[in-house]
Amino acid sequence: MSRPNVPGGSTTGAGKHTALLLLWLLAWASFPVAAAVESLDVRLTIAGASLELSVLLMAAGPVALGLLLLRWLLHAVRGYERKVGLRIIRRERVPRYTKVAFWVCVALTVIGLVLLNLGLQSIILVATVAASTFVGLLLLLMQHSSIFGTTSIVGVVLGVAALIVVQSVATGFQHEFERRVLGVYAHINVTRTLGIAEYRRFESYLRTIDGVKGASPFAYYTMMLAPFDPEGGQAKGLRSVLVKGIDPATADQVIDLKDHLVRGSGEPIALDALFSEFELMPVADRDPDRLPEVINNTPDPRGENAYEEALKRYRALPEHLRQAERMSEFHIERDDEDDWPEWNDDEEAGPDATGFDASSLPTVFIGSTLAENLNLQQDSLVMVVDPGSTFDHSEEPQFQYYRVAGVFQAGFQEYDSRLIYTHIKELQRFKFRGRDIVSGVDLRLEEPNMASVVGARIRGELVGREYQVLEWQKLNENLFQSIQFQKNLITIILSLVITVATFNVLSALWTMVVRRNAEVAILMSMGATGAQVARIFQVTGMAIGLAGSLAGVGFGLMLCWLVELYGYTLDPEVYFIEELPVEISVTQIGWILGMTLAICFVATIPPSLRAAKLRPVEGLRYE
Repeated sequence: MSRPNVPGGSTTGAGKHTALLLLWLLAWASFPVAAAVESLDVRLTIAGASLELSVLLMAAGPVALGLLLLRWLLHAVRGYERKVGLRIIRRERVPRYTKVAFWVCVALTVIGLVLLNLGLQSIILVATVAASTFVGLLLLLMQHSSIFGTTSIVGVVLGVAALIVVQSVATGFQHEFERRVLGVYAHINVTRTLGIAEYRRFESYLRTIDGVKGASPFAYYTMMLAPFDPEGGQAKGLRSVLVKGIDPATADQVIDLKDHLVRGSGEPIALDALFSEFELMPVADRDPDRLPEVINNTPDPRGENAYEEALKRYRALPEHLRQAERMSEFHIERDDEDDWPEWNDDEEAGPDATGFDASSLPTVFIGSTLAENLNLQQDSLVMVVDPGSTFDHSEEPQFQYYRVAGVFQAGFQEYDSRLIYTHIKELQRFKFRGRDIVSGVDLRLEEPNMASVVGARIRGELVGREYQVLEWQKLNENLFQSIQFQKNLITIILSLVITVATFNVLSALWTMVVRRNAEVAILMSMGATGAQVARIFQVTGMAIGLAGSLAGVGFGLMLCWLVELYGYTLDPEVYFIEELPVEISVTQIGWILGMTLAICFVATIPPSLRAAKLRPVEGLRYE
């Protein structure tokens, strides 16, 4: 029987099919086309805003795919297609032993989790809980779906679970690495190769920038460190260390040293435990024409004539405290013509040789691994040596004795084994020969991801190549890029696993279409259209995909929990951290679900089209 002629019906149907075809092409062709036109830098003006054509195409692809899926949902879940499709994979009769075995698996899983939470760490226990969880999940699926449905779902479950576990571990490793880097280093540091004399004005200016939460001056210097034995009178076990001089009054605004001291020393230690009695030589600010405009417009927070007043105070000090004049080639004008007093060599023999209490020595904080390697602890004495006092090595190496005021543990092997902190005056004593100059200013932002924006603004206002602005992402740029590359590569590989799993869905649906030719022919002879028949099998495939995705998320979260409870240890010298971190992201789970459902939707298309093209006469020929 031919269908009645509806005026305009064919035109409307043709237009609808054309629109669907265009959406389908846009959904899958937008990304390669966007990549092709990206190099052309074509821009379009929409509502007064200039946007790149490549960006618009990349955004159009997901939008088109979303519209297609929305149309499919509106048509497929409201009619009899949903009931027929779900009935195909539904299991009518459930054996009794299946339910018993399921509850046994649940009991094993609960008991294992309780033991792990009580602190019983065993790889056998973890494997038992993982196996019982998977078998229990499989038995649960078998109670509600047919054999072919269960086998198709299991492939999707394993792919989704593997992707969630790997993504969670990779994300945890990446974020843990970032947190530990940011705990030791600031979000941004502004430096100058020859040092900054007007650093107080720099600090005041940088604090006014939007997004800046704290600022503190610092100095870096590579030196040598060795434990000092008062009884033996000599230092042994010389090590190369990176010394960072910090201002105890403001350092906690930019680094997490207080928390690291608690982990390393076992008790809270105030940053003012770092002290120094060294008197710095005042240094005048550079000429205004050599400073950036923003610094010229920033007054000295100490007030006007701060340099002159500091110079008067320095001149008033006893000569033996004005050590900077002997260390530096820059001398201030002296009121007296007396020579410097004779330098007593006995004063350099060691703390005990001078007869004063070691508690009066300047102090340092030392990393936990370095302290362990050198057998140091709180109140131990160390000697810090400047191996190159001058570039031409015309001076003898200078050194100073220190007392260990605390041991810190940053949780990052590179820092714990090589970094030490001291009062910024002590590092100015060596690096800048006692002059009041610093290496730069550290900044902490309200949000670490703002570093590139804030850094670009600072570079724009500090014109020229004299100043260096380093964001935290560039501090270990190669390592960050390596972690991200490995994460993306593993994601692509495991996405292929999910794609392979969806071929089970495709083959199962194709086999089902071939075996149910008679049923399809009966439906079409009763008035069902090809599109309606296609949606029946699409519902079947999407039901398998949805069940597998949700079960895979549950299994993946359980595996992540087991990894976290077990606390798998790593070699810190290789991986920089001591324990395998796991961080679950709702966003990542969302895109994994969306990607899996999209792949399953594509897998349903060939068998659905095969069913839609079936002619009722051919389906009923041998019935």
